[in-house]
Amino acid sequence: MKRNIIFGILLLSVLFGNVFLISCDDEEAKARLSRAEREKLRIEDSLAFKVGILPTSDCDIIRRADSLGIFDSLGVDVHIRHYNALSECRIALMKNIVECAVIDSVLVDVLKDKDSVALTLGPATSLSWKMLTSTKSRIVRTEQLVDKIIATDSHGYTHKYAEMVTDSLIKKQKNVYIIQCEDLTVRMKMLTSGNVDAAFLPEPFASAAIKSGARVLRDYSAQTKGVIAFRKKALADKRIKKQQELFLKGLEIAKTASPPALPSREGAGAPMKN
Repeated sequence: MKRNIIFGILLLSVLFGNVFLISCDDEEAKARLSRAEREKLRIEDSLAFKVGILPTSDCDIIRRADSLGIFDSLGVDVHIRHYNALSECRIALMKNIVECAVIDSVLVDVLKDKDSVALTLGPATSLSWKMLTSTKSRIVRTEQLVDKIIATDSHGYTHKYAEMVTDSLIKKQKNVYIIQCEDLTVRMKMLTSGNVDAAFLPEPFASAAIKSGARVLRDYSAQTKGVIAFRKKALADKRIKKQQELFLKGLEIAKTASPPALPSREGAGAPMKN
């Protein structure tokens, strides 16, 4: 009896040991596969043409070309990096994370002069801004900005606009507070909730804020300041230069490309015939 019990214990130990070893082997195999997949993705990304864009309307053409598969049809692998602020695009260019990014013309000078990043400028974009005031602030004239808070980018055209608007007040020794709020979504929410008195916003954020009650104090929509900026050092590589050419060709095609056809209402809703 005792011998049977000991044998049973040994048998169970062997079985549990085998299960444990199989489990460990499975986990190790998954880890190896995961490492292999990560390395494959890393290599693919390193060879792709990486583009930094903002959630702004002027970047719609890039999103359109990507969603329609235009880049793929041209044989160029474009990886889009989505950023929420111009400052993030600046960092991405500085740290060689992207080959190009959509920025404004003031930031071009900052990157060249302050960050020592050599750039080649590509097509202009329709990036522009409106200066909006919150419903709570009840500001309808520039003179009412005294002792008020204006949200802008840390660098770029919005900061320059804010300084231009408030220059006359500052010369009269009046206080105006210009604060940095990089993230566009956060800046819009700060304006609509009344946490700041005024803010510079591009489309579609400006229209969304207006729908929430914000007022237009200054409209700079006619002054488009966006540009697709390429790292000059990256373009020295012949492979990347060819990718850039195909990327720009894709944008031109996207301007006139028709969206994919949707299923007809009749075909989608009609009952099947026997």
